[in-house]
Amino acid sequence: MVTRHRLMVDIDLSFVMTSAIDERGGRSEAQTQYYGKLIGSFPSSAGQGGVAGTVYAVDNNRLQIVGFSFDGSVTAQFRAGSTGSPSGNGGVLVPNEQGGTGPLGAYNNKKLVLALPEGTTLQDTVRWFAVWGQNSNLGHVTVPDNFDYPRQRNIGEFERRQHQVRSGDVTILNAKQFYIRNLHYDGLGPDAFFWAGQTDSPSSSGFKVPDHRGSSDEKLPRYTGQTITIVLPGDVTVYDIKWLSMWCILFRANFGEVFIPTDLNVPPMVEDVPVPPMPMMNCEELHRDMQVSWTLAGDNLDVELAGRVEDGDYMAFGISGCNDRVCMVGSDVTVAWYDGDTPRAVDYTLKAYSQCSGTSGVCPDDRVGGADNNVNITGRQVNGITRIRYSRPINTGDTTTDKVIDPSQNMYISWAIGPINPSGVAAKHHTRVEDQVRITFGRQASDMCEMISSAMPAPVTPWPTRKIKGDQVTNFTVRIGPTGGRRGFEAITGLPSWGIAYWLNGLLIPELELKRGWNYTFIVEGGDNPATPERYHPFYITDDPIGGYTQKTPAEKQQINVFAGVDERGMPTAAGRYCEYNNPNGDASETSETFAEYARTLQVDCRPGQSAQFTWTPDDNTPDLVYYHCFTHQYLGWKIHVVDEFTSGAVGVSAGTLTVMGALIAGALLLSYIDV
Repeated sequence: MVTRHRLMVDIDLSFVMTSAIDERGGRSEAQTQYYGKLIGSFPSSAGQGGVAGTVYAVDNNRLQIVGFSFDGSVTAQFRAGSTGSPSGNGGVLVPNEQGGTGPLGAYNNKKLVLALPEGTTLQDTVRWFAVWGQNSNLGHVTVPDNFDYPRQRNIGEFERRQHQVRSGDVTILNAKQFYIRNLHYDGLGPDAFFWAGQTDSPSSSGFKVPDHRGSSDEKLPRYTGQTITIVLPGDVTVYDIKWLSMWCILFRANFGEVFIPTDLNVPPMVEDVPVPPMPMMNCEELHRDMQVSWTLAGDNLDVELAGRVEDGDYMAFGISGCNDRVCMVGSDVTVAWYDGDTPRAVDYTLKAYSQCSGTSGVCPDDRVGGADNNVNITGRQVNGITRIRYSRPINTGDTTTDKVIDPSQNMYISWAIGPINPSGVAAKHHTRVEDQVRITFGRQASDMCEMISSAMPAPVTPWPTRKIKGDQVTNFTVRIGPTGGRRGFEAITGLPSWGIAYWLNGLLIPELELKRGWNYTFIVEGGDNPATPERYHPFYITDDPIGGYTQKTPAEKQQINVFAGVDERGMPTAAGRYCEYNNPNGDASETSETFAEYARTLQVDCRPGQSAQFTWTPDDNTPDLVYYHCFTHQYLGWKIHVVDEFTSGAVGVSAGTLTVMGALIAGALLLSYIDV
């Protein structure tokens, strides 16, 4: 056993620690107590009422009192204030550790976590914290000037070394939790685990860190862009380690790592405190599944979105892109959802009716030159209802991505409900504005809402995956069409969609089985005008399961292979006229028990122009599994299985089945031929 001592840093963090690492067994037996950033202690000798304890900042909104004692002999409450010294009139009431506001009971050497009331923060409004009773100060601490409260820390991406490891930014949420965005790893390491240690660089002198499943017994699974949270084991904190790695114990190989900064000032990991939210002054029902409440607070608008939404779904709300009606393009909205256990409310701008690509589409403001102006984000999920609160200025000063909210005007509103894709970006809504909704934010207070039902929609039966075998079909017509709601794309792939997907030979994202050495022709009709991104979907073939080649960084492009549809300059070669299957009467997927029934509700509309075409011959260098995808957008395509010999007995769709048996009616091709 090797005894390690905490790395000392030049900021005042408060902890008591002894630790030991069993380097050979990869087990951590660290015992660490880290409470947050020290604010101060109540009198060293207990004051009136026996008040004693030490106060720490958990973050900007929470305090932790360690060793708190109070005999309960005096009617008292916790208070905080911004005046020079404690007073009953100058402060605000701080709820106790249970979220209650009644008189304090007796405490004997307890550890408490307290949440400051909404609108009260250590950075802006708290200069003292006190136990206040019977018009007297029973004990207080003073928040130092320019106090640097603990906060989450972004430490960059995993270094890319082996087994296709890469990630988005890694955030230290608190002293024990890492939030890893867009993680990729091929899953082929024979003895790979998350691994942490105190040496200067990753080495076998480390210990296992449980993965997102909480497991440190099973090797790491394949990651294909998931965003995960992992927790350091036992009492180990980030202050006990120098790096986090994806490590193969058997071969002592480092697949990729991030290093821990030495100047950390992050929150301790504490349990959430129940905070009874202050009621909003106004409420409007947008839909049976979604409501918006708000209070106008000076130059800020405090908003709560409440909805009966599925896990992974967002609620979007904001100002319409048009002054005289509801229109989605040009809207300034907040997209709010639960990211695991974390509520998020992100400032979005809707520049085009398409997935975010470059600086166009439905994008977070900070991806298109703006800023995320939402603050004070909190949330809770109770009885199937998700509630997320945030605040934003009524005039952010950002004229490129934000609308000015005029409290006196009856403003048109955009709202929607839909899925967040695995990259953490809003995908196309499944529920949206049907009526012309208008709100006057500065109106006289009124609550127009009923209670939202917590009952979820009845389950539906997914349609089976369609497969086309390349021994019978060698020509494929590629068009755009709907995703088939809960029965289609999402059920087939397990992924959210943008609301459109590729249709090949009249089938929704079929799996293809193609043989090496055979020639296959793809006739592409996904749009040829990049100026209209919602109708521009060049087709390509790749080993990347996500797609959206143009959205990738140069480093990400180095990690994937493209087999067809992109030239040596990285430009698309398969962009033809635009053809789209649609239902002029609205989506019928919920009521269509079979795919054939659904297909009969659709017609195809083709814009003038020429199709694009290319022929692809898979060869010995082509992997067994590749994907067809959209060059500009993610999650539109699906799988191609490449084989040396066609599988016997596999169910496929024959060329005869794919023959058009419908008729041209008013220029629309009715898909009445699919009876499989």
